[in-house]
Amino acid sequence: MKLLLALGLLLLISCSGSQIKKDSDEPQTTDLRIVGRIASVSKAGQFVLIQKYGPGFLPANALYQSRGSDGRTSSLRPSGERVRDFFAADLLNGNPQKGDAVLAYPMPKTEKEPDETSLDGPETTPSDRPGSTTEHEESDLRP
Repeated sequence: MKLLLALGLLLLISCSGSQIKKDSDEPQTTDLRIVGRIASVSKAGQFVLIQKYGPGFLPANALYQSRGSDGRTSSLRPSGERVRDFFAADLLNGNPQKGDAVLAYPMPKTEKEPDETSLDGPETTPSDRPGSTTEHEESDLRP
């Protein structure tokens, strides 16, 4: 009996040191925010009203998506129209229903694109171009 107990204890101790690692390739959803719910869908299906949870505005620089309890998703684009805590949003695709959760994903940060002048090199002034003269050089040439 003591041997069986010791063997079980040894097995528990040996398993406690190993940890399951998550794949680092999976996108992290820690920035995902539930910002509201679908309050209504237009009969034509072109836009929805989002009832925002809490005070304030919808987060800027975010992608919006609605999710139903059955796994349905829809892409939304807020149009900027607001009445109290209701925000209008254009329906880009999907089939949202009243009560679906509205999620905001922060837009990925992109590197600033290089300026056009940096691709062509430094800007040149007329005096730097071959065969050109400046006002000062022209005054020296006059008699």
